[in-house]
Amino acid sequence: MVHCEERITYQKNLWVSAVFAYILAPLLVTLAVVLGWGSRRLPLRGYLWIALFVIAMAVAEYFAGFFPAITWPFLLGLLVLAITVRLAHLLLERWFPKLANNKPLLYIALGVLAILVLSILGIGSIFAMAFVMYPLWMNFRRTRGTRGAGGGSGAGMPFANWESVQNSIGRLGPLALLLIGTAAAAIVTALITTAATSLAAGLTYGPQVSLVQAVNTTTLPQINVTDVPIVERDNAALVLSNAIGSYGPQYHVSLSGLALVRYQGQLIWAAPLDYNNGLIWLTRHTSPGYVWTSASNPSAKPVIVLNQAYQILPQAGFSYNLGRVLYQHFPTLIIGTSDWEVAPDGSGYWVTSLYTPAPGLAGLVTRVIVGSAITDPTTGYVRFYALGQQPSWVSQVVGPTFAQNEAERYGWDRAGFIQSTFTHSLTTEPVHQTPYNVLLGNGGLGWEIPLTSPNAGDNSLSGIILVDAETNRVTFTPFTGLQNDLSIAQRINGSTINSTLSAGRALLYNVGGTLGYIAPVVNQSGIVQQVAIVDPKNVAQPIIASNMSDALAAWQSYLISSGSGNPNAPSLIVTVTGRVQRVATLLESGGGSGSAVKEYWLYLVGGKSFRASLSLSPDVVPFVRPGDLVTVRYVRGSTAPISIETIVDPSLQ
Repeated sequence: MVHCEERITYQKNLWVSAVFAYILAPLLVTLAVVLGWGSRRLPLRGYLWIALFVIAMAVAEYFAGFFPAITWPFLLGLLVLAITVRLAHLLLERWFPKLANNKPLLYIALGVLAILVLSILGIGSIFAMAFVMYPLWMNFRRTRGTRGAGGGSGAGMPFANWESVQNSIGRLGPLALLLIGTAAAAIVTALITTAATSLAAGLTYGPQVSLVQAVNTTTLPQINVTDVPIVERDNAALVLSNAIGSYGPQYHVSLSGLALVRYQGQLIWAAPLDYNNGLIWLTRHTSPGYVWTSASNPSAKPVIVLNQAYQILPQAGFSYNLGRVLYQHFPTLIIGTSDWEVAPDGSGYWVTSLYTPAPGLAGLVTRVIVGSAITDPTTGYVRFYALGQQPSWVSQVVGPTFAQNEAERYGWDRAGFIQSTFTHSLTTEPVHQTPYNVLLGNGGLGWEIPLTSPNAGDNSLSGIILVDAETNRVTFTPFTGLQNDLSIAQRINGSTINSTLSAGRALLYNVGGTLGYIAPVVNQSGIVQQVAIVDPKNVAQPIIASNMSDALAAWQSYLISSGSGNPNAPSLIVTVTGRVQRVATLLESGGGSGSAVKEYWLYLVGGKSFRASLSLSPDVVPFVRPGDLVTVRYVRGSTAPISIETIVDPSLQ
């Protein structure tokens, strides 16, 4: 059962780190017993090596904190592993001498073993096995003795009896013993796991199909275009890393926690400051705060929130380690991704997705999401929320890997087993290996996974899977006659005047009732320089502007001129006529190093604040005064202060 509320007990000494290194001592003893030493026959040097390993791992654990917590499920798994290896030992003890006497059968068995090892552990495992077996073989050749007259019945064979095997292995010492035993345990475990997974997949194909309940839609939902996250994750990581200044030698922006979330009405990228290494954690034990930057305004300055005392972090050691904290609270669940989210009061929290195992085929959809855990990084207080019951400020519950697997599973299974396996008539697969955060029609966040056909070189768009990051609601929108984002990126790259600029990830949105790709145009450092909007149905030149407002205005003009706009959709451009109540000026920096400071004029018209730059209309903007009757055009959905597209003041004519 999952506990909804639990607190963490902190331990701060090296002795408890040795306790967390418990995994090594029983493993070494188990291997020694399996190989025939027995608890009474284990040499004193074996205990010495075990003690040295435990101490070394305790020190490593103290700084890194990588061992799991002590739980009954893990102890039970260790017991099952020991029993399995012991049974394998008994079988070998009984049948190995007979197998060794039959050379053809022995060679066949070794070949089968090599194939199994290769298929399970990869090509490197063959070299590892050869490295382990070679000294054994050479040792056996030195100790096998003189062959009896007439050859005997295998008395001179190196593997003729199990006692000689035990004696030979014993001479290799504890280090070789550890290597051989670990390799054997890994092979046995992998064999059991692979067989169980294949059997489960074959028997549960039907349940797998029903795991992804995608709702078919005719088009994508309309969104507030000015809220679209233009700043990509890599760009946000760079901007935030450049903002921490003097904290850089000791802390770094936690990329594992960097998340796109909604905070006080705007989309932001936020992440805590994590330790650079174990020594920093050992001397500090707390992080000073977190950083965030706007996701829809590339020129916004990053914000550093300090005077915090965060203790639960991914790079923290011991019982302060975030992964261990979660494992201790939810040992029977699968721990997903942990995102850094910000509550309305500005407090930072860890939000972690939680899953239960499920049937899986080819590694797809092997879990079912059950909810999330919110961890207070200051106190260590952890609380579980079932899916759909998390606080309203939580933006990310569904992890990207889970969303991607759902899309892959649906892309193959929606056509049925026969068509997915043989004809491929309806089969689709994701264009990319990872999904992308997108804005949904309800203002929330989701994962967008574009799909295409399995044919190599196909740049068409078969459909789009949208996974709601809060509710896990999955929708599928089929398309024909559209290009996927790879082709769109090529069109943008061919249209940029500056050869050093290139397109970021193009995302398909419903822009004013018409489908359009929106993509950032970045420089070689990944900093957003421009915004592009591209028609996926037409080969017209992409619209590239310096900001979103200018791009949307040009997009509106393009739709009107081409006649491809939705006549029933509301116009993206709003026209307002009113008297200016107040006038002010604003100095604003672009936020980058050495960027110029820009001057804006602020007009209060009809109770709304509008912003205009001198570059907009130098003959009008600086001469507008309170009381003037002006006509202002701006993009629908803009946030205050509203950026003016055009302004007309008849009194100046």
